[in-house]
Amino acid sequence: MKEYSSIGTICIKGPYNLIYSVCDLEYFYYGDDSFKYIFKPHYSVINLLSSNYFQGIPGLNIDLQKKEYIRKNIKPTFISERVPSINRVDYYELLRKVKMDFMDPILYLIKTDEQYFGDNLFMLPKIENKECIFDNTNNHESNNSLIKKVLDNICLGNNININNQIIDDNNRKIFHDIFLSLYSRSLLFNKEKQKEGIKKAKSGEKYKGRKPIEVDKKVFMSLLKEVEANKITAKVAASTLGISIDKYYRVKKQLKVL
Repeated sequence: MKEYSSIGTICIKGPYNLIYSVCDLEYFYYGDDSFKYIFKPHYSVINLLSSNYFQGIPGLNIDLQKKEYIRKNIKPTFISERVPSINRVDYYELLRKVKMDFMDPILYLIKTDEQYFGDNLFMLPKIENKECIFDNTNNHESNNSLIKKVLDNICLGNNININNQIIDDNNRKIFHDIFLSLYSRSLLFNKEKQKEGIKKAKSGEKYKGRKPIEVDKKVFMSLLKEVEANKITAKVAASTLGISIDKYYRVKKQLKVL
């Protein structure tokens, strides 16, 4: 077989089934049967995950913070644990199952439905980083839906522009924690609201009027610190909370923040 290469992205599911892009993996096969693997960790995304979800990539000491981890003519632990050996009895059957003529470890891990239970890592086609622009002043989506979209992109390592506030590797952790807290509380609020609706429906009551948006004080104070440090604008903070700029200042006044 002639020289060949492939690439994919190692991912893991974190809280609320959010997908975190933790490492790119390239595979090179050469005509003389030699091969090479190159791991390129996404440290700014890895730093978002607690040890409850991510315990590292098997065979790599990511504490060294290397830009690349190269394995020449040595099958990495990550691969050997997940990709069947040619000596396996059903090796060719597994290849046929994923419609492959030869073993490309990266493509196999992307296509197979075989599960590895040693950890929660899995492979996706290469995730290309991009800049995502959000302007919720003209957005008709629900606040919860918008928060989820921003979170998805933060976890994939994308750079984000929200009303001209940039989220990138320099502040990814700060905004991840803020939006994750908002998303968590939004899900809890929706769950409680659903319970309340069911309770009222059973009692024959009808809901009248619209309740004002509740602002989480802890999240508000976290955002306020970012505003005061000139890391974000008051408009971005209000947008993140899903409230108007007028309400932002009213809440600030109510909390007696000068």
